[in-house]
Amino acid sequence: MTIDKLEQYYGISSGIEAIEQEIATLYNPISSPAGKTDGSFSSTPGDPTARTAMRIIQLREKLEQERERLMDLAEEIEQWLTTVSDTEIVSIIRWHYLLRCNWRVTNLKVYGYPDYFYSRQKVIAYFKRES
Repeated sequence: MTIDKLEQYYGISSGIEAIEQEIATLYNPISSPAGKTDGSFSSTPGDPTARTAMRIIQLREKLEQERERLMDLAEEIEQWLTTVSDTEIVSIIRWHYLLRCNWRVTNLKVYGYPDYFYSRQKVIAYFKRES
């Protein structure tokens, strides 16, 4: 396992959240057809509802692909975590990468006080020792 893989999990998870948010915003009703941007009107009305529906379908497909990638990576991380004997590292990895807490919150959860650097440095030192 590498920090890059853990960061990849964090990024995929964040991307999934963004796609879900984009889908939610696309469900807002569209009030008027799209016209030309130069102020003139088109003789054929646009079909924003159909375009929006197609975009939602595309996003849902992308969302499903990303969820599969996330689950595969989560399984790989979980397998690796069972081999880590340092319980502090396991806790830090779970809070920061799997649950996506920032470093300050992660340190608060693991050590009881908010600090940006301590947990982060602990993970970096662990991976340097392992390599």
